[in-house]
Amino acid sequence: MRFPPFPPFDRHPPRFVSVNQHRTAYIRHGQGPPVVLLHGYAGAIWNWEHQIEPLGRRFTLFIPDLIGQGLSDKPRVTYTPAFYTDWLCGFLDAVGVGRAAIVGHSMGAGLALSLALTHPDHVDRLALISGFPRGLLDHIKSSQLRRLHQLGSGWLFGLGYRLLGRRAFRKFIGGLVTDRNLVTPAVIERAYHLRKDCGKARPLWSSIQHVPDWENDYALRLGEVRCPVQIIWGQQDRFIPCSAGEELHQAIPGSRLAVIPDAGHLPMWERPADVNRLITEFLTSLPSLTFTQPGDYTISVPRSLL
Repeated sequence: MRFPPFPPFDRHPPRFVSVNQHRTAYIRHGQGPPVVLLHGYAGAIWNWEHQIEPLGRRFTLFIPDLIGQGLSDKPRVTYTPAFYTDWLCGFLDAVGVGRAAIVGHSMGAGLALSLALTHPDHVDRLALISGFPRGLLDHIKSSQLRRLHQLGSGWLFGLGYRLLGRRAFRKFIGGLVTDRNLVTPAVIERAYHLRKDCGKARPLWSSIQHVPDWENDYALRLGEVRCPVQIIWGQQDRFIPCSAGEELHQAIPGSRLAVIPDAGHLPMWERPADVNRLITEFLTSLPSLTFTQPGDYTISVPRSLL
């Protein structure tokens, strides 16, 4: 496969590993305890481009493209939460990581929670960015995603996906951040070419159709999570509002919540210095937690401290 000539691949060429007989693309970088970074729905490795160097100074990072997305294989399977969780277990085994801190964004946060609930021995602690609350579809503010979920036709979804152009990407990514000046022509070109050259609609369609599986099999069990949990949310998230982060915080005993001002749904990309500091402090300085009542640990991050 020809690697895309875009950041971060220009400095960190992807590796590939076989996971359950499917090829998974990932970046490995840094030294120290293992940390796995999981992107969200329709995301990719590049969502973590501002974490690679800073976090790599303290940790060994494993940053995959989720199965069915990015440069990873896109098998014709049903993309249920259980399938993604099984793939993640296989990925950890394939790269030789028995237990790690998991940092997940949006859908990747849901996957991290699913792993913590079903294979807690693999999870040291969780950092959850912009997800994944109960009643997800009730929280989602994006009319685009609501319409996609209600299409009822994979064929129509696939047609719309194939017709996506640069203007649509500009609108979509612009809706995920507060500062639209960050959505430069280079950013649009990267997202457009990765979709055109490597993307397929079917995994995305299948994933969104199985959101109810998350609700039925995992969301009702959030109170069972027993590892330390840091939740990070953008105060101006127009995709999944900050109130969903508050609800997630209340659902997970002993969790911590940090709210980042002037940030939308991609705070790790829009406000990387702040998010990197929070992640580093959480992974290195957090004492053992006593899990009693939800909401024991709350952090509000005022603008003056960021």
